[in-house]
Amino acid sequence: MLGWAKVKSDHPMADDKAAKELIAELPSNDPFKTLGDISHWLEITRDAEGLKPQRSFEIVEQLDAASRLAQRRLAQEYVVSGHRLQKFQEQRIWSTMTELLRQLGAAYEFCLAQTLPGVSGSSSLRPQAPMISARAVRALTQELKWGLMRYGPVDPTLWGRLGALYAQAEQSGFALKAGPIYPGPSGESTVQQEYCKALMLYMSATDSLLPRKLEVAERVVSHFSEHFILQKQLGRGCHYHVDLAVARPPARLMARVSNLATVRYFGPGPAAELSQSIIDTITESGAVPSDLNLGGNYEPSVVVEVLRHLARYWSPIPPARAEERRKSFARINIVHDFDNIVSTISGDSNDLSFDESIETWTVENESDSGYGAVIPPSRGDWLKVGTLLGMRLEDGNSWGVGIVRRLTNTPNQHRYVGIQTLAKGGARVKLFPVGQRIGGSDEGEDAVLLPSSAAESTGSGELSLLMRMGTFSPRQTFQMRAYERNYLLVPKQLLEGGQDFDMAKFRVLHRGP
Repeated sequence: MLGWAKVKSDHPMADDKAAKELIAELPSNDPFKTLGDISHWLEITRDAEGLKPQRSFEIVEQLDAASRLAQRRLAQEYVVSGHRLQKFQEQRIWSTMTELLRQLGAAYEFCLAQTLPGVSGSSSLRPQAPMISARAVRALTQELKWGLMRYGPVDPTLWGRLGALYAQAEQSGFALKAGPIYPGPSGESTVQQEYCKALMLYMSATDSLLPRKLEVAERVVSHFSEHFILQKQLGRGCHYHVDLAVARPPARLMARVSNLATVRYFGPGPAAELSQSIIDTITESGAVPSDLNLGGNYEPSVVVEVLRHLARYWSPIPPARAEERRKSFARINIVHDFDNIVSTISGDSNDLSFDESIETWTVENESDSGYGAVIPPSRGDWLKVGTLLGMRLEDGNSWGVGIVRRLTNTPNQHRYVGIQTLAKGGARVKLFPVGQRIGGSDEGEDAVLLPSSAAESTGSGELSLLMRMGTFSPRQTFQMRAYERNYLLVPKQLLEGGQDFDMAKFRVLHRGP
């Protein structure tokens, strides 16, 4: 008697026992290999033949759980180490995490498709569709976060996939169905809540946040997500809109939006006001509330800074610029790295037109305190928020100092850089810790003496210095050699610290020969 032969799956985890053995063999001391292997198995799960929908989901769930520890290790290294990571290591972590999240999201999308009517074996998996959908949205939101953390281009298909997932949840009637997304006391959510996290994180102006602060912002967004609003009609508390049917990011409401059935309006609801109450609590107690789960320990001042940032950008009226920006077209020479900046400002770099360390950017606008410039995607791969720059207009005479405050990708994948001017000049000086003999010009620690501003005149007995990272200490006094004279400096305040510099204010006690 003829019949259909049973198709046996060639997936290495088709059998539950084999799957557990395979997961047990993952190297606990190599998170890169662990996540690389898991990404591969997630990908082949979507193409494997002979897997029933329920078993496909079980495999994805097992791989998801197995990836958690390695994910936490790499994420912590990326966020905690920050600018201290070597470029290769930073790129490796980012690529590994992004690929894992991309495959995880695609795998849950595949499982969700397996719950649709007409798919053989779908009935057993269909009751879990709300959970699978929420997990898919969460994975894509994490992929979005890692794209924002690198200030790089976000996968253009991401918003279309997120919109499609939410639209399907609405049509199937489970967008608002609450339930456990993952095991644990804080694992309950809805598809709408998860989608709102992605939307609100994107609208939170993360292009001016360092990765560590972006991590805090993402946790705060998650904390307030139950208060976010998403609806079909424009209403109070909805400052933004998104089209579920278009692979385009959400945007702030600036004009009337066409009343398409696929447009959704969303906003923070009361979250902006609630964030102020947390700020007040931290300010009064000096501690972060225990119910605000940030996934790690952060200084109260950092949390307050992020909360204030979010409250500003979640308000009905976007923050206004402190200064008017004037349209401009100019070219600006840029150098980076502390040593290059010091040598350039001091005039030690000769024949600058042929110096490979100098880049030329196009200025689009300027204000009294900085520039907005555009660079091609192939340039400036060393750029981060907080990067110190030496800069000079192409037709200018002197080099100044600036810092990158904002990084944004333009529609054509060029990068927009917002630069704050720290000083329009500077002089190279030498620093010697008190007690150390002052010797020749080649001894001591290099620093840049920044020009005094109008509000900080030389008569105040204070000055600002740009120093190598780690040089400043509130307990360390210095002898400074400048203009062939010696000055005794007492530390007053660290104004800013970056990936290779400290900028600090000192009080001048006296000067000598």
